[in-house]
Amino acid sequence: MKSQYSQKFNHDLIASEYNENVKDENNPIREGYRKLLNWVSKKAKGSKIIIDLGCGTGNTTLSLLNFHKVYCIDISQKMLDIAKDKLKNKGEILFIKDDLLNFNKEIKNNKEIDTIISTYAIHHLTQKEKHQLFEKIYGFLNKGGRVIFGDLMFENKDKENRMRIKYPNLIKDFDDEFYWYIDDETKKLKEIGFQIEIKRFSDLSWGIYGEK
Repeated sequence: MKSQYSQKFNHDLIASEYNENVKDENNPIREGYRKLLNWVSKKAKGSKIIIDLGCGTGNTTLSLLNFHKVYCIDISQKMLDIAKDKLKNKGEILFIKDDLLNFNKEIKNNKEIDTIISTYAIHHLTQKEKHQLFEKIYGFLNKGGRVIFGDLMFENKDKENRMRIKYPNLIKDFDDEFYWYIDDETKKLKEIGFQIEIKRFSDLSWGIYGEK
């Protein structure tokens, strides 16, 4: 299974610029980036084997405090190449080039995986695809397994309209991607069976922690 816009959001062309771009937290899209990564790292503490979905250049995996193994998955080979270099002394990390919805294709049913993380990647999926991914993750994890998302989100559709007024220069970005609606997505996650915690880092950056 592949996501509808996987090639559109293949970031090979911007891979070399990505690490510098995310440092600019004056940009509302980047505001809260470091705090969010630190939060994900703390929430993932104590994990044995982790999947990093849409790992990009490896910033989230680099921030992890401890682990036994990480599977880094991304559709962009150039992003993965940068991540490989950045993480070469970090520990046991396996790099897989694949779509977000295909995360278990090569991993199979490794029941030792206890945590799945993803930062600033799932907004490339349509809402229907997000919900497909949530169900797939829930079925993949054992009881007590954790999923930790950090991404670009609106609290609800009304809040999106307010953000469009507040940030008129970002309307093109809003229209080009599929930011989460926290009310809709957390409702789906709860319906599936996750216990949910929500954390705000800026107007647009939020974290969602789920435990099976």
